Amino acid sequence: MSESKQVKLQTTGMHCHSCAMLVDMTVGDLDGVKEVKTDYATGETVVEFDAEAVDVEAIVGAVRAAGYEASEA
Repeated sequence: MSESKQVKLQTTGMHCHSCAMLVDMTVGDLDGVKEVKTDYATGETVVEFDAEAVDVEAIVGAVRAAGYEASEA
């Protein structure tokens, strides 16, 4: 059975709710991501994921691909 993990990222460069939605959609498209919730006001992205299918580096890469910066909080 796969192990579910959660990571909190500090996401910078977002200016509005649409920015947060773009991060959620981009990260959510990764295989293994179960849930993603981004709050642009706090700059926090919380991701629940399958550690056997995806890693934190790939999640951070997806945030960067969406045009924002991210690092583990």
